Amino acid sequence: MIIRNVKNPYINNISNQQLQKVVSNKNIITNNKNLSSEEIMKQKIRNMNTQLTLSQNSEQQIEIGMSTLQEKEVGLDNIKDIGNQLKELSKQYASSDLSENDKSKIEKQAEELLNNLGSLMNQKEENNVLGDKTITLTGSDGKTSVILSKSLNITLDFGKLDDTKPNNTDKTNNDKHLSNNVSVSTLLKNPSIIEERILNPVQKSIEKVDDAKSIAYNNFIKEYSSAKSSIDGLFKIGGINAYTKDSKMLQQESIYIRMSALYAHPLNK
Repeated sequence: MIIRNVKNPYINNISNQQLQKVVSNKNIITNNKNLSSEEIMKQKIRNMNTQLTLSQNSEQQIEIGMSTLQEKEVGLDNIKDIGNQLKELSKQYASSDLSENDKSKIEKQAEELLNNLGSLMNQKEENNVLGDKTITLTGSDGKTSVILSKSLNITLDFGKLDDTKPNNTDKTNNDKHLSNNVSVSTLLKNPSIIEERILNPVQKSIEKVDDAKSIAYNNFIKEYSSAKSSIDGLFKIGGINAYTKDSKMLQQESIYIRMSALYAHPLNK
């Protein structure tokens, strides 16, 4: 995961650019001595409404990004669960009193788990929640945070551990993130493959996604606080009535609840 912050007035959101221009020009307008107090107040209300809109737009964008990260985390947890099941089967397979029939049953269960793993990891790239994800978070201050969440690639063999595509012939196949180059019996007899090739990499990926979610959530809290401040400010200067204030605050609490649920780990928190 790579994070970078840049001041970017040309972000792909024209309405945000226009709103930012209004906010940046507010002092020029409100300091004009030719404006009446009523006109100045109207301008303050417009500026505050603009700031609220910017914060709300940012909140929506962050929620979309957080949803993407949470979907990826669920997928990674499913992989981790399959890895743990394979590890347990490996322990059973090592028992000295197993009959050939018992071993055959365990191998069949392991084969089914590997098929499930392949179905999960080798979906079409546009539908693969485990693939590379680029999430752009534009704040109401005009700054942009870019989160790059890399895909998880797994090769089941005794080769070098790395983060490349499954094998040389598949590096051009963006849909393939799992390659199995060992037999089921070899995998069950060598649980180190399961540990080093599935469980350890997936845990690292989960931790990176958790880090990305923390960044997104912290960005949200800033926008959430800004939005609530704007709503309260509008009410205090008569820009909105009590009913509208309560309605807008309720909307903010609703998105806060949704974001907090997305931030929590889907299985372990």
